[in-house]
Amino acid sequence: MSHPPVDIKHISPYRRQMGPAYEQLHPEIQKRFDFSTANNIAFIGRGTMDRIWNGNKLAVFILKLLSKSNILFPRVGKDIAYEIHNYPYVDRFGREVHSMNRVFYFSDSEQRFDGTATYSETKHHIVEYLGLDHRMVFEMGLSAENGAIRFTSGRQFAFVAGLKLPIPRLIRGNIELLEWYDDDKQKFYLDLKVTSKLFGPLFGFTGWFDAAYIDFRGKSIPEKFRPTRQESRE
Repeated sequence: MSHPPVDIKHISPYRRQMGPAYEQLHPEIQKRFDFSTANNIAFIGRGTMDRIWNGNKLAVFILKLLSKSNILFPRVGKDIAYEIHNYPYVDRFGREVHSMNRVFYFSDSEQRFDGTATYSETKHHIVEYLGLDHRMVFEMGLSAENGAIRFTSGRQFAFVAGLKLPIPRLIRGNIELLEWYDDDKQKFYLDLKVTSKLFGPLFGFTGWFDAAYIDFRGKSIPEKFRPTRQESRE
């Protein structure tokens, strides 16, 4: 019995953006980023960040401001328990989106780095809103490197007083994230760096996590990860 074709708008945005290059990713990386409302699969990773670091005093000041919206944070540490949550759903604008909620469990507090990603039908690549209030958005570049997937941030914008303002290249935080799978250890690894042309190194972390694939049929994103504000402008 044949099944009706899946609307391209409801398949993995990573497959859409990378096209044939997606097949160059390690099979476990392909599986990891294949969540969507078409297959109703959510992903939860749990592991440890071996090191979390930040930059100079000015960088720490910037991170303190961003942490109020769950966009990065000023804490540093080693061997910090970590979770990554990816839940696919349709937002109030009818767009296929997925959460990118990162939780860091320090001994005395929980720190978050939240985002919501969607494939832009006008820009033809993924954009990610930062924080649960969607006050910032950046354009995401993707590439395959020896089976790993590399994320590179592009243009960035802030939403202030109803305006969409471009963040100048000189001061914006440039995000580089490499994620790969180790066959011997059967774990996912990642290395994230955020730098600025003007302010230098800002923030980063490196570590590993195990994978859990969740049947998301009939379920909704947990309340703690639900955006408090949704932005339609990309």
